[in-house]
Amino acid sequence: MPINEIMQIEEGSEEQHYVAPRQKRQMDKKSMQPPLTPIIDVTFELLLYFLLTSTFRKDEGQIPASLPAAGGAASEAPPFRPIRIIIMPQGSLRDQVVYTVDNNPPTDKPEMLYAYLESRAKTGDPAEIPVLIKSDGFARWKFVVEAFNAAVRAQFKKIAFSGDGAG
Repeated sequence: MPINEIMQIEEGSEEQHYVAPRQKRQMDKKSMQPPLTPIIDVTFELLLYFLLTSTFRKDEGQIPASLPAAGGAASEAPPFRPIRIIIMPQGSLRDQVVYTVDNNPPTDKPEMLYAYLESRAKTGDPAEIPVLIKSDGFARWKFVVEAFNAAVRAQFKKIAFSGDGAG
């Protein structure tokens, strides 16, 4: 019997016996290895979760634009000055309103507002002239809608709203 196949039973014991090579290989393997199957399963589940819950869309912030040629003429016509309609509520219940259009005298009638907007529409292209409706925040919504309807009836296309401090 070769010496490497003989083992001592106890440290102080003189008794020896034969150990098969297969048992010896098993006794030499004392390193532990974690099971890889659950780790791989969890990895694939996470990958599948992130693929199914992510949304794919175009990049933001890419606006196509072209610059004018060097030495080219500036814009053909200057932009139109906007028509500013200021709505100020009147009365303790805010059930009345005063419309002020640009520097014209104020009026409390939507028909007068429409008449002024119609006269301004005839002086230029109503599709290009912007209209800015500004309310102080305490005016009732129906008065803002009346101003909007007057601007639409006068065939203006660029209508915007403004709150406190703007315009």
